[in-house]
Amino acid sequence: MKLVVFVFLLFNSICSISQLKYRELSGVIKINDTLFIPYELYLNRSNSTDINGYSITDKNGAHETKSAIKGSYNSINKTLKFNEFDILYTKSSFKTFDFCFIHFEGKIKGFENLKALNGNFYGKYENGVNCIDGKLILINKSKIESRTKKLEKKLNKSKYNKLRKNIKPKLDSIKLENIVANENLNVFVKSKTYTLSIYDSGKIDNDRINLFIDNELILENYSIKKEKKEIPLNVKKSKVSVKVVALNVGSSPPNTVKIEIMGENQFIETRTMLKEKESALLTLIPKKKPEHKN
Repeated sequence: MKLVVFVFLLFNSICSISQLKYRELSGVIKINDTLFIPYELYLNRSNSTDINGYSITDKNGAHETKSAIKGSYNSINKTLKFNEFDILYTKSSFKTFDFCFIHFEGKIKGFENLKALNGNFYGKYENGVNCIDGKLILINKSKIESRTKKLEKKLNKSKYNKLRKNIKPKLDSIKLENIVANENLNVFVKSKTYTLSIYDSGKIDNDRINLFIDNELILENYSIKKEKKEIPLNVKKSKVSVKVVALNVGSSPPNTVKIEIMGENQFIETRTMLKEKESALLTLIPKKKPEHKN
């Protein structure tokens, strides 16, 4: 009975998370007028004042990083405040205390119809020490998608209709961060036990893999199915590595595996996209509390 109640509550919790209506903005971080880094921002207003969400820095790049965000919105003076405070995952090899978290405060016309965000931010390390400052230049994703749809409509009527096929995948890819060949996705975790689930979220095309956990072969020549294959993971003092090796590309290349990691108050999802004999690595790293300087 207790198990049924737990599953029911967990399902409701996941559904609630999936129904959050984020304000989605995309653009760049500008540093010293010479460096531009891709940046995506997802903000949700949980009540009259509180803001939460996440950011994605350098999406699809070598240092792609997803960070949790918290903040507030004052509807009277139209002031938005938020800051990154926790790393959810990263493809970078840097240590957690090497990351510079963005802190932003600025005036906006209104949160419900947030069309753009353009203003200065200051950076702080996890221990509170100042780091790099810069500027956010972001625009609402709905504007980008609207312009893309208009372009699709024009292309559909033109002799260049073949170009239209290249637009839709770019929009779909916004919803999911992928691990490609030779990449390592570092996920910072807070609990000791997790469940790793792998499955095919698309067309079943006989993609086969070898799955290694801490270099131990767990699944050999495994054919990815629609049903989830669940594997328990124990993250105690040291990190745990999960390696996927593609044995083929099935009937619809590339070899794709949907990966989900479920733990207490933490849910991570990603997907591998590999050619034959290529591999991708996912590493769970125990989160340590930063040492704050006086």
